[in-house]
Amino acid sequence: MTASISASTDAGALGAIIAESFADDPVNSWVFQNKKALEPFFTAVATKLYVKHGFCHIHDDGLGAALWLSDKTRKHIPLWNSLDILANIIRYSGFSALKRGMMLDAAMDKVRPVQPHYYLFAIGAVPEAQGRGVGSALLREGLRLADADEMPVYLESSKKNNVPFYQRFGFEVMDTLEPGADCPPLWPMWRPAK
Repeated sequence: MTASISASTDAGALGAIIAESFADDPVNSWVFQNKKALEPFFTAVATKLYVKHGFCHIHDDGLGAALWLSDKTRKHIPLWNSLDILANIIRYSGFSALKRGMMLDAAMDKVRPVQPHYYLFAIGAVPEAQGRGVGSALLREGLRLADADEMPVYLESSKKNNVPFYQRFGFEVMDTLEPGADCPPLWPMWRPAK
């Protein structure tokens, strides 16, 4: 497969692709417990944070997408700008999803490195394109930008099966994060600056 990757500011397309690619993700399934919540959530965070303050890539065929932040932006959407996100989570998944999401976010904040780094929030290929090089092409494009700035990269893998994929690109597992309350584990990963 020849991959053509473009920068994207189309939050709707980014949100739809990431939601479809994360439909079977154990951590997102635990938080939301309803696949209908995924697209509104990922579209909103793409709109409010990653398109405005980070950078996003989309496979030209709409087969995959990635949402990144550079070292200049922290992962934070102010509460006053999150009310629609919270309303959609409640609408599709109930108040308990807010509690699970806040608990997960707090656990991830405790292990996130403090030194400047690029952050890969989400990368995914739609199910029919998985295993066909789409994710690799998207990851290479983001890493190219991080390497140009001589910056390390951080991510949290929410699937153990994806850990070897990231290791092929120079990421190392920092630890196993077990947020508690029956949340599936995550694997924080770090790639030194190149």
